[in-house]
Amino acid sequence: MRIALLLCLLVAGADAGAQGPTSRPDDQGPVLRVPTPRLPSVVRVGDPADSLYRLARAALDDRDFKRAAILFGTVADRYPDSEFAPDALYYRAYALYRSGTSRELELAVQSLDRQAARYPKAGTLGDAKQLRASIRSEQAKRGDGDAATDIMQGGQTLSNEKRCPTEDDDMRLAALTGLMQLDADQVLPVLQKLLERRDTCSVSLRRRAVYMVAQTREEERSDILLRVASTDPSAEVRREAVGWLSQVNTERAAHALDSILFSATDADIRDKALYALAQHRSPSARVSLRRFAEMPSIPTELRARAIYYIGQGRRSGDESEYLRGLFWKTASPELRESVIQAVANQKTPDRTTWLLGIAKDKNQELEPRKKALFYAGQGGVELRELLPLYDELAGQTEMQDQMLYVYAQRKEPEATDKLLQIARSEKNPDLRRKAVFWLGQRKDPRVKQFLLDLLNQ
Repeated sequence: MRIALLLCLLVAGADAGAQGPTSRPDDQGPVLRVPTPRLPSVVRVGDPADSLYRLARAALDDRDFKRAAILFGTVADRYPDSEFAPDALYYRAYALYRSGTSRELELAVQSLDRQAARYPKAGTLGDAKQLRASIRSEQAKRGDGDAATDIMQGGQTLSNEKRCPTEDDDMRLAALTGLMQLDADQVLPVLQKLLERRDTCSVSLRRRAVYMVAQTREEERSDILLRVASTDPSAEVRREAVGWLSQVNTERAAHALDSILFSATDADIRDKALYALAQHRSPSARVSLRRFAEMPSIPTELRARAIYYIGQGRRSGDESEYLRGLFWKTASPELRESVIQAVANQKTPDRTTWLLGIAKDKNQELEPRKKALFYAGQGGVELRELLPLYDELAGQTEMQDQMLYVYAQRKEPEATDKLLQIARSEKNPDLRRKAVFWLGQRKDPRVKQFLLDLLNQ
């Protein structure tokens, strides 16, 4: 329920009129599931509210929110000592919220406050707090100054207190999320104060505050995210800030990410910094990625990630040329495979020629050669260039096996012809069996006849 409410606060529109719509259509309502009212765990025999509560449940299931609100309200008013009364107030508030007028929002808050005061042990009390935060946010968006004041006071309490967060603090932050869409300038100072906290138990709140800051305008969020990414004592919070810095497309942010990338010891933070730099269009971001990819002291896995991001970035002749040069600078087969994949992602017309050259080079490690052959076959190379390769690779069983797989991925009839030729004449029984296997995956009448002839031999 909590996740759904937060999503609701993030996507709800901020342009509702002061009086609100007369109803809340399904396509404009909050992203909230319709809750299924539960029956109390213990129901007194002959509880007079039973049948009325069931009618209210049916109305809610039918999305008849006005009727449901009336019926749930009747349960609570007429039978306050019933086992059904505590939850009826919560479901009444939900139905009123979905009905959508400003007056109904006021009644919904009153219903939830009544539940909290009269039934402090109600089973739906936790959900009720979340729903109340959502309603107060909606009221603030519609110009309710009292609701906005309540939200701001709750947020200030949240940032000033040093104790560990409670469920009520979650509600305050959820309400701030809604108010953020209406007046970010008012909420940002509260979030900044919250992000100055250094205690361990506020980590989850600080992470959510980082997310909220990231939704604001670039000039507002840049300094805050940079500061958090560099100084927060929690690796979780720093990772969150670094990830969102990918949306701050400035040279200053690129330089900060470079510093984080080369100074951090946390692999996840480094990976997020790599991703963030890959989203930047500045020359300095590209330089950082390249420098990181080339450093021998960096773990191979992270260097491979940098190469991947380089390949996913600007697909230009300049990038392709750099990647090809990097291939010869590194002796690591794992990194060479990463470079091959990155080159294959480029759109330069000569990439398949380069890939085939690597595949044919006996001086290269086997796995990079196989990878190059696969990507060449997938990269649009003419089949006529691939057909002679099987015979050229004679004596190199694993490369010939990879060549069979490449033929199997091609749809042209000539590829089927080649596989049939190999299945009939190849001296190596393992390669023949593999050719027959791949032929079995093709829908071609010639293949069917070949297989029947093979069975009858």
